[in-house]
Amino acid sequence: MTRRPLSFRARLTLRWTAAFGLLLACANTAVYMGVRTFAQRDLDANLRTLASTEIASSTDAGGTLHLHEVPVEDLGGGESTGKFVQYYSLGGAVVFESAVLRGRRVLDQEAFARAARDEHGVMTVTLDGRRGRVVTAHIKDASAPYIAAVGVFTDQLDALLSQLAAVLLAVWAIGLGATAWIGFLLASRALGPIDEITARAARIATGDIDMRLDPPRSDDEIGRMTRLLNEMLERLHRVIDGNRRFAADASHELRTPLTAMAGEIDVALKRERSGDEYRETLQRLRAQIDGLATMSEQLMLLVRAEEGTGDMRAEEVPVRALVEAACARVEAEAKGRRITLAHEGLDQLVAYGQPVLLARAIENVVVNAVKYNRDGGTVRISGCDEPAPGDAWEAGRVRIEVADSGPGIPAEEWERVFDRFYRREPSRSRRTGGTGLGLALSRAIAAWHGGTLRVRASSEAGTVFELTVPGQRQSA
Repeated sequence: MTRRPLSFRARLTLRWTAAFGLLLACANTAVYMGVRTFAQRDLDANLRTLASTEIASSTDAGGTLHLHEVPVEDLGGGESTGKFVQYYSLGGAVVFESAVLRGRRVLDQEAFARAARDEHGVMTVTLDGRRGRVVTAHIKDASAPYIAAVGVFTDQLDALLSQLAAVLLAVWAIGLGATAWIGFLLASRALGPIDEITARAARIATGDIDMRLDPPRSDDEIGRMTRLLNEMLERLHRVIDGNRRFAADASHELRTPLTAMAGEIDVALKRERSGDEYRETLQRLRAQIDGLATMSEQLMLLVRAEEGTGDMRAEEVPVRALVEAACARVEAEAKGRRITLAHEGLDQLVAYGQPVLLARAIENVVVNAVKYNRDGGTVRISGCDEPAPGDAWEAGRVRIEVADSGPGIPAEEWERVFDRFYRREPSRSRRTGGTGLGLALSRAIAAWHGGTLRVRASSEAGTVFELTVPGQRQSA
């Protein structure tokens, strides 16, 4: 049977409980050791006071050594610390002792020898299993020199330390349980947003890509993670939506040319034809294939631009060179229809972006202006710069306007002309080879660069498209 692993909440609670338990155990140990040290130090101080009093009074009868023993019952009873005294001659024989000792020797030979050398101090002894603290002294004021050993039993101190140890152990156990409970509650509350994020992520994983996480309540680690996840989901949604649109658009737009190519092939195969007829058929198929390749390239580039993916290393690109290249692209068609191409105000203008993409964006707008212009009309391209406001540390803007003398665009269609495959004149677009992707691609490229593309004005006298991208006018 496979053992189910502990949840993160349980592991977090266990680790916190173990850490707190170790810390509390160290604190209780320090308390116990401190109390024991201070209590024993206080006991030793009282023992020295008791010994000095006992030894001083033991020779108050004319220098004759004697004991002072008063039964506790004569003092009214109650608790008391058991005292014992034992006197030794310099030969080591016991001279006097408390009745409680009953002939048990307090000092061994080594301790007696140190006391005889006046090396006195407090020591621990054990008498019939009872622990005691003893202090020694060398009595020289009596009728004969003696060695005195005065001590007290530590039964009360030992009992007190045992009770303290039991209390500290109970505090540790209760504290550990309370800490585990509180830690579990805090972990559950802290991980509540994570559970919600997990539930939302599960719904997103099942296909609900429009789902988003609730806005963060605070700017903490979970709040920042929530914002980043929402940004990631938004980008993922754009990618998926772009791929869906790509598939839908491609299937829709490729159906017509593929059907036409299949028809061309079927017609050519119905009967035997001459080499010239086959050549004409292949040339028409080649033209269709070129159109399909162009459409596929534009679709892929449009998806990349709308997703904002790919390498975007900004370079300084001369705007005049881009415009002149676009004009060269349409020069043959413009001459055939007697359309005049002109540009002005482009000197020293530079745009910041990817040269190939900027060239495609400008070219598409110029091609559109020529294609939907009147025969004998004009296409005028002008440029200007818009410096960044104030002392802002950011690039300014370059504005490029492409004005034609075409029939104009109704106001309600100013935005629709940027939709994919939108054509105001479908039959003419098919005839002239338009794919309906040029303006959509140019707007996506402009947005990718942080710019815009819009219809600024349109009337029966013509239309003005305005393209803005980061850039500036450099000094000559």
